[in-house]
Amino acid sequence: MNDQRIEAFLRDVLALEREERNVARAQTRFHLAVYENLFRDSEIDERQKDAAALRCRMLCRLRVGEEIAKHSGTPTAEHLKLILEVIGGPARFPLKN
Repeated sequence: MNDQRIEAFLRDVLALEREERNVARAQTRFHLAVYENLFRDSEIDERQKDAAALRCRMLCRLRVGEEIAKHSGTPTAEHLKLILEVIGGPARFPLKN
């Protein structure tokens, strides 16, 4: 089952391929925070909101990994490896008050 939010995240980060690495990193962190918040907001149980955000991050990581395999040996694969590195990192933009 493909989650449309994850597919939208993938489109957003693929659009960053021509950006400088630092710009792509910053924008990936921003997009990741946006989609994590979408997952949080869709979770009804207040105690499960953080778990929903973690699930988003895991699904993004898996989906980007699938694309890396499809584009092996191409500049797109190298870009996606950068995205994967950002997803695995601790830094996020706080979008919630």
